[in-house]
Amino acid sequence: MYGGFDVFRTYLAVKMHFTTDTYNYAKYEGRVNAGLETFTKRNDRYFFHKLSKRYGQDQIVDYFVANFLADSKKWIGNLISNEGADEYNKFRKYKESIGYHFRNDCVYISDDFNRRNISFDNGFGVHNGQHPRALRLLIQKKIHFQTAFIMDSIISFSKDWNNNIEEKVVWTQIYKKFVKMKPFIHFNRTQAKLTMKEVFTK
Repeated sequence: MYGGFDVFRTYLAVKMHFTTDTYNYAKYEGRVNAGLETFTKRNDRYFFHKLSKRYGQDQIVDYFVANFLADSKKWIGNLISNEGADEYNKFRKYKESIGYHFRNDCVYISDDFNRRNISFDNGFGVHNGQHPRALRLLIQKKIHFQTAFIMDSIISFSKDWNNNIEEKVVWTQIYKKFVKMKPFIHFNRTQAKLTMKEVFTK
């Protein structure tokens, strides 16, 4: 029967995936070595029981993914706050209407480039080692992280950014999230390519 211990194991799996280089959620299918006896001795087990009442087994993975995407250093006590629920709701809404949100973000990027009179290549290109305009939009949260991930899956701009962006803190952290999010973002690649073609070549 689904309960706090199941939530705890999911939490450990997602946390290790985002915070270590040795554990891969997809490879191990979310399995972790965690005993019930260890769980019952934890002072914070109440939080996991509480989350099991709020979110079903089909929701809890996305709940933790959304929150570790936002901040990989979050303590379980922070995850049950309103902020934790807000992060999950934003992630869920994008997932449920991924085509709609992806198109909207592509239009936002296109409009931004047009206002600045820069081409698609220039907007995604690295100039003098500085952050590309597209990356600035992501950092400013003008577009969703999932949108940037999908676009990179299609046009692989991160390779150029890794080689040419001189700043190695902010972009490096974002790129690490690109890698870590791969098992959790599923999209129709053909449809996404068509959307980009329609928006950026109109």
